[in-house]
Amino acid sequence: MVGFAVVSFVPTFYAIDMGLGLAVVGAVFMFGRFFDVFTDPLIGALSDRTGGRRGPRVPWMLVSFPGVLLFTWLLLSPPDSIGPVYLFCVVSGYLLFVTAFDVPYSSIGLEISPNVHERSVLAGTKAIFQILGALVASLVPVIIGAQMGVSLGTVALVFMMATPVAMVAFLIWTPQNTYRVAQPHPSLWGAWRNCLRQSAFRKLMIAFFAVQAANAMTVGLLVLFATHVLQAQALVGQMFLMLLLATAFFVPVWILLSRKIGKRRTWMSAILICAVVLAASYSVGAGDTLLMQAICVGLGACMTCDAVLPTSMLADIVAQDETDSGHPRAASYLALKNAASKMAFVAPMGVAFPILGLTGFDKSGANAPETFGVLLFFFAGLPCLLRIAVAAYLWRKLEDRVVDAPAT
Repeated sequence: MVGFAVVSFVPTFYAIDMGLGLAVVGAVFMFGRFFDVFTDPLIGALSDRTGGRRGPRVPWMLVSFPGVLLFTWLLLSPPDSIGPVYLFCVVSGYLLFVTAFDVPYSSIGLEISPNVHERSVLAGTKAIFQILGALVASLVPVIIGAQMGVSLGTVALVFMMATPVAMVAFLIWTPQNTYRVAQPHPSLWGAWRNCLRQSAFRKLMIAFFAVQAANAMTVGLLVLFATHVLQAQALVGQMFLMLLLATAFFVPVWILLSRKIGKRRTWMSAILICAVVLAASYSVGAGDTLLMQAICVGLGACMTCDAVLPTSMLADIVAQDETDSGHPRAASYLALKNAASKMAFVAPMGVAFPILGLTGFDKSGANAPETFGVLLFFFAGLPCLLRIAVAAYLWRKLEDRVVDAPAT
């Protein structure tokens, strides 16, 4: 819930309502994205090396939990008069403590079950609750009918009341994995190198990065596409809502299909279906609302598979490596995956937006047909090509036995 609010509402709130300006806020959040790329692998490796009665994950969660509460409140309920230094410090603290909490927490999801299919169920269940949280955050401004500052304060208040209850429930009922730890632990660099040496992990990350970059370009340009191609700016919120709902609805579909035909083949199917959906974008014109709604449903349906099955496949890889090594390594693997995901989501800002700017694209006015062609290429054409290439790569390079070992 908070993560969606931070991505969707907080930058605009600080830039416009708090008066810091788009350039300052954009620079702070871009720094935060790159900051995460370095802190994720570091915290992942340190978590894997942590000992104690509660295992390598819970100590990190307990230590970072107060910081998560504090900086979430400071970020969503700032004082009336702040400057760029306040935003920089609060964003940095928020990202650091959330990373220190979330990487160990999410690692438990990779480790908690030895059953291949159940790993997909766990990943899918987590995805559904993430989507529900995003929906709640998106509906708060509508339900209370208040300004963005009040809405964000409401989200913060709900978070402060609900999260301690969830934390207690987690500590009471979530089982912990136990390890046959071999000594000595590898160095931090050695831990990352051991992960990157795994051929299956490297192949999975190449495919995951390319698909996430494709998704980032499509989602990042959806507003511009709906505004200038569909010419229905008022329907942008509806488009995102349909995409989110389709994402939640199709989680069980992909999980059941993966049990029938395997995770790799299921993900390839979703990748190719999404390529077909993206190709249909070239048929959208002004006022083609029904076609655009169908495209948003198709995108949401496929993107949920992009999130759930790579995580489940990673759990299979981690389980085998931890069995062979005797060391907990889930956090290191997951942190490297998170870093790849965050770098992929820089694609719209680092590639598409600058090239659109060079072609003279006007966000508020008329554009030449060739400029619309560039927008279509980054919204649908390039993502479609990336997906076809990834499907071919998965077919040739990743073996089923690596990510669909027999359930135990």
